[in-house]
Amino acid sequence: MRNLITFSAIIEIIAITTWVGGMAALAFIAAPAIFQTASSREQAGRTFGLILKRFHPVMYACGAAILIAGLMRWAAAFNHHLYASEITRYAIAALMLGLALYSGLVISRKLDQLRARMSSGVDRTPKDDPRRVEFNRLHRLSTTLMAFNLLLGIAMAVMFALED
Repeated sequence: MRNLITFSAIIEIIAITTWVGGMAALAFIAAPAIFQTASSREQAGRTFGLILKRFHPVMYACGAAILIAGLMRWAAAFNHHLYASEITRYAIAALMLGLALYSGLVISRKLDQLRARMSSGVDRTPKDDPRRVEFNRLHRLSTTLMAFNLLLGIAMAVMFALED
């Protein structure tokens, strides 16, 4: 049973660091570099959107791995008892996974559809055009969800590190 707990901890550490580290790298390294060097905001947005679209399955896999690690920990625990900190950590992981799925499957799809309907490009569409207004709203929501997920991920990593 102890080996199962150790194995679940290894899975969880790898998943948390991959997920949180990936989001931090995208937000603090990739996005600024892309927007600084791209020929236009439009091109930068398309490039970063593609990178983010490719990172979404990584987030889904990490979320699933953390939850599976939690099930393994629960199965190996004496009397199938998890501490409140562990339950909280897995609840955070479930919330993060839900937000990532919503962002990746719902919001990203709507952004792609809106971008396709603005044939001249987002930046050349008038600011008061309903498509651009909706695009900007969804883009802000997507950015907010990613920032919130990053903060939740950091909290989850700290909780894991402080676990007795």
